[in-house]
Amino acid sequence: MPHISAPPPPPPLPSSINKTTPVASPKDRPSVINISGDECAWAWEYPELQKGCYLNRVCQYIPPKQCQYYSVASILQVGPTCGLTAVSMLLNGNPTAAHILEDAIAQEYTINGEMFSAQYLYELTRRHLHGHGPGACQLHEGRLCCNKVTELLRAGGCLLVPYDADVNHAPCLKSGHRAHWALIVGYLVDAHDKFYVLARHGKTRNLAVWSLDELSESNANLREFGQPKGYPDLTFLQPPGGLGGSLGLKERAILINGLPQQILHVR
Repeated sequence: MPHISAPPPPPPLPSSINKTTPVASPKDRPSVINISGDECAWAWEYPELQKGCYLNRVCQYIPPKQCQYYSVASILQVGPTCGLTAVSMLLNGNPTAAHILEDAIAQEYTINGEMFSAQYLYELTRRHLHGHGPGACQLHEGRLCCNKVTELLRAGGCLLVPYDADVNHAPCLKSGHRAHWALIVGYLVDAHDKFYVLARHGKTRNLAVWSLDELSESNANLREFGQPKGYPDLTFLQPPGGLGGSLGLKERAILINGLPQQILHVR
């Protein structure tokens, strides 16, 4: 019989491909939206802002009176690390959420990356805000819909805010059972003087546009822990007194001043 040689091995992968790098699933990628020429046309120079306003039906045809935000790159969270990912986004990915997670575990603030204490996340944020001065980070107690918060945003500040996230990640009222963290990077005031915030968070790459009143209500309803459906077998660390206690999430936020990133003044 004639000798049949084995087929040659496949060529090696190009050196530029990192086998350990996960490929983003379709839900992780920004969705492609076809926006008509009329809707949110005032923001055509700022595609992510235009898309966010279009998806949330904000300032569809009438430009806002005021709008500014930080150009902060999105970072998708790995595991239940929404708060730590928000801090990493605030700091342009340096340190990474994984590095902050190591620090949070060492400080006994978390087990898996969960952050059900605004006090604990405030301490972590302050630790990693190197060179920004003692007043760069403050813990806010009380409603978000107040002059202190709106004046901070108008002056170019940011917020780290816990809230209940609906299926589309917008603020909702679930008593804390869907607690999530977002980084507020700017604001918008529409033609009717309604105040909106522009937000980043670890569940999507899209820029979110939410009513400050609705975010404030969601933040104020964080009363009790609910085991996340995506992690039924994990044990999560809650602060003394729970979500509604003095170390918890209810009516708590973290205020940040004086960041070096570029702020975009749209109007």
